[in-house]
Amino acid sequence: MADEFVTTLRAWLEEAARADPRHRRFGVARHRYRLAPPLSEARVDAIERAIGHALPASYRRFVTELGDGGAGPFHGVAALDRAPQLAAARGTFAPDAGAVHRGAIAIGHLGCGQLALLVLGGPRAGEVWCDARTAGGSVRVLAVDFDHYYLAWVQAHARNELLAAAAAPGACPLPRALSQYLARWEDEHHVARGGLDATALATALAALPPRAIRCEASGDDPFLPLGLSLALCPSCAIMIERLEAQGLPPGTLVPPETAPIDAVFEDPAGDVTA
Repeated sequence: MADEFVTTLRAWLEEAARADPRHRRFGVARHRYRLAPPLSEARVDAIERAIGHALPASYRRFVTELGDGGAGPFHGVAALDRAPQLAAARGTFAPDAGAVHRGAIAIGHLGCGQLALLVLGGPRAGEVWCDARTAGGSVRVLAVDFDHYYLAWVQAHARNELLAAAAAPGACPLPRALSQYLARWEDEHHVARGGLDATALATALAALPPRAIRCEASGDDPFLPLGLSLALCPSCAIMIERLEAQGLPPGTLVPPETAPIDAVFEDPAGDVTA
């Protein structure tokens, strides 16, 4: 069954890539349906000894038979074999005691600093949790295991649906910052609060200079360094897309940067890309 799962998933990724050649689906621009090279059994054995925990079976299968990160939910599956991951993996995951970034690894960035965490140490081992505190959310269970986390994306993708991020729409810092900007613009141009019509909104958005909008990491976790330019969560990505249709100039949003936990891909031409 394991071999059949791996074969089926690889075939599905190939078909999904053929159906989306311009990588328009959410998050796909980051991984382009690619998987990073898998880890050897020997390397995973060494990692388990170093961190003092066994990897959950479904996740171990993914990193040894499919890839050490790459195509997957939201902005893809993070790589395991990275220094921040191995440091955080040691110890016991105890969110009630504030130990959210201990005994767990980041398996994905949901956007706007929200993280999916795979628990390795403690009674919740094997579960996938999310840490959405930097985006106005909370720490909570996201899936019962890695397979459920990953297959939820496959199923949503097949239905042309978006996975819901952990934080509520509008709770992230980005929409609040844009609301403050528009409120100031209204005051400066003597427009009643909330009174922007389509023309005035387009004018206000056009006044933003290139790279004026930046979503960046707060440094409150060990996986996304302080100040790193981040990809957006689904609700913020939809908001920016709608604002671009209403007059927000292209290039106003700063592109996301490569994080230390991002997967590294080997292109057929021999180039290595993150």
